[in-house]
Amino acid sequence: MTRDQLNRELRMHSATWPAVLIVYGLIVGTMVLSAMSMT
Repeated sequence: MTRDQLNRELRMHSATWPAVLIVYGLIVGTMVLSAMSMT
């Protein structure tokens, strides 16, 4: 894998970072809410 390919991969994945963070936040949020409703 050349440096150009690596840079292209990083750019492609960096575009999806906000979506990943939103999904991760939703998962953590539902876990917290379910934990709060259990107590």
